[in-house]
Amino acid sequence: MPKFSTARGTRDFLPGEMAVRSHVDRVFRSTFERFGFQHIQTPMFEEFALLAARAGDEIRESMFTFISDRIEYALRPEMTAPVCRLVATEKLADIPLPYKLYYIGQCFQYRRIQPGVYREFRQAGVEFMGSSDPLSDAEVIASAVSVLKGLGITEYTLKVGNIGIFRDILAQGGLDFDAQSRVIGHIDRIQRVRERCADLVRKDTLEREDLEYIKSRVAYLFRVQDEICYEGECEVLPSRDYREDAAESWAEKLPDHTEQTIRALWSAQGLLAEEWQDRVLRIARLRGAVEEAGTEAAELVSGTAAEGALGNLREIFQWLNKYQSGPFEIVLGLTRGFDFYTGMVFEIDSPLLGAQKQICGGGRYDRLVREFGGPDLPATGFAFGFDRVVELFLKSGHDVDTAPVDATVAVPDAMAKERAVEIAVRLRARGLRVSLSLLPMDLQQQMDQAAGAGSRYVLVPGDESSCTLHDTIEGTGKVVSLKEAEEYLLQAVSASTMG
Repeated sequence: MPKFSTARGTRDFLPGEMAVRSHVDRVFRSTFERFGFQHIQTPMFEEFALLAARAGDEIRESMFTFISDRIEYALRPEMTAPVCRLVATEKLADIPLPYKLYYIGQCFQYRRIQPGVYREFRQAGVEFMGSSDPLSDAEVIASAVSVLKGLGITEYTLKVGNIGIFRDILAQGGLDFDAQSRVIGHIDRIQRVRERCADLVRKDTLEREDLEYIKSRVAYLFRVQDEICYEGECEVLPSRDYREDAAESWAEKLPDHTEQTIRALWSAQGLLAEEWQDRVLRIARLRGAVEEAGTEAAELVSGTAAEGALGNLREIFQWLNKYQSGPFEIVLGLTRGFDFYTGMVFEIDSPLLGAQKQICGGGRYDRLVREFGGPDLPATGFAFGFDRVVELFLKSGHDVDTAPVDATVAVPDAMAKERAVEIAVRLRARGLRVSLSLLPMDLQQQMDQAAGAGSRYVLVPGDESSCTLHDTIEGTGKVVSLKEAEEYLLQAVSASTMG
């Protein structure tokens, strides 16, 4: 018979791994529910037309599609579009606004496999729909931070910005929403190159993944410059002449080269006048503690239509302080790379995860539900990369009890089988995880097998009201009543859980 392996970009999770994932899952659910979010579930596949409604048909290359009943479907690549579809179909009409929804589910994207990047992955997130109050933005950010606190994760960075600052300034500069989105997408590219290169220049040795990243960014600059016939001090050589031995110098030059090339693109396409380019890019470079960066931002937006958006961001920060959700920093160049955001945006990164350091991202999207045929509904939300959170949980030095059972009931002989079942039934009724030893082995073999499987306690049936309780770690055993064994196990399990 042939042997089959997992599909590319997917993984099997063994019992010990699932114990950790189940623990993380429980923390997600309990945290979301403490904040008043209600659990929903959408189908794992949707009509392709829904998922491509905003991104266009070119998104097909990154999705798993199939045809059934003459309709083209796709495995969902993310969760926000399905939730918007759910709201747009008015299935929540009997629930009063605002809608506070959460989900945890599998998503699928056809993409290049690399460390920390898979084609099947899990998302956990919330959507807060129906409120435009800055407090609702702070509420969703606080719930995300509370998840990490609940998992004991401390090494992370919370970055918050407001894409509305750029939208207001660009609108004042005469750009419509679509043109604003193009410019904001360029700002996001500049910001991500700047952050990635800052990480690269701190490394002693560049890895293969780093070299491929630099090469792809140089190739992008060449394509754009070739398209607009760029000539200037930031002109790059054709991508075919890129050499790996120059990668370190490119890591230092890429941020400025990217910014200057995109400025030239704006001018060549008539997107943005130079006076607005200067202001927008100066704002995009702002990051740091709220007090210092906020003061400089206020000076840059003074007298523009963006004063209101900056005031909105300041109010969100005030609420985050009330939630004790710090520390956080203002990063105005953060735009998330999605054109549907209209206001606050945020991301959470962890340096423990290397290049794939982002674990959470979200923001305000007041137009999106309407674009899916629903009501004009303000909304804000986020999604965690569940798998990365699990990895971060483990890299933070945490673990969970992966023992499959709390106790094993041995069956020393055929005559004891009925008594063993009675004991197992009794203990399970008290909420204990209990396994029966059913393989044809002698008592010592059964105890060794139970210990090897992670069961610390083994009960051997005695008379009608007693048993021998063995501790396989301590190597001890004593005859006790069933009541005593029951209470002892309950206390031991409780203490282990508290620890």
